[in-house]
Amino acid sequence: MKLTLHLNLKRMLYTACIGLGVAVVYIFIFWGYNVYNRDMIFSRHEYLFVLSLYISGFVFSGSSFIRFRSKQRTIDYLMLPASNTEKFISEVLLTTLVYPLFFLLSYLLFSVMANGILNNVFQAFFMPFSVNIAPYGLDLMVYFFIQTIFLFGAACFQKNPLMKIVLWALLVATIIALLFYTAWLNFDYSKGTDELAMNKIFYSLLVYNWHFLAIPVGLVFWLLAFLKLKEKEA
Repeated sequence: MKLTLHLNLKRMLYTACIGLGVAVVYIFIFWGYNVYNRDMIFSRHEYLFVLSLYISGFVFSGSSFIRFRSKQRTIDYLMLPASNTEKFISEVLLTTLVYPLFFLLSYLLFSVMANGILNNVFQAFFMPFSVNIAPYGLDLMVYFFIQTIFLFGAACFQKNPLMKIVLWALLVATIIALLFYTAWLNFDYSKGTDELAMNKIFYSLLVYNWHFLAIPVGLVFWLLAFLKLKEKEA
């Protein structure tokens, strides 16, 4: 148990550092652009938090079931004193709840330090990062959906899981794009682009409510990941 907690904490720290590294690079690039345009206010912490959460969170989910990378370590993992259901639930909680909260606190600390340093160095104003997660509802729903794909891939692929998961994600994205394209085909161009015709697009069931598909499809990927874990046990 202690070894598992240690490995998970180390994995969270490493992946959080990846996300914060992305944030550092973005801040310097965007700030350089702001200085060039004589805009001395940085107010993109919320956007940057979501971007770095996505990148690091997907890496974290893709590195789940890390002991499946070799046959002996897979056997050792399956012999741990816990049922496969408990092991799966622990990974789901780690990727869905624990890591996003851990990264939220990490980014909050990072933003306070970055703002304090850069405000003094550049004599500019860096807007504070708000921990109010209410505006991130749709972003978190998208995160939930995509990280279930990475979790499923981590359970499926023994070697180079992240690269294979990205290919899987591109396949899913292509399918979603085709669904959107199908919805756009229903547009009646003979009516022009007046308000009534545009409403037909934006208020169609598929286009307007597409994000609600994230929950059932994500549950399907969870189920597939669990079945893959059961398959390895057999």
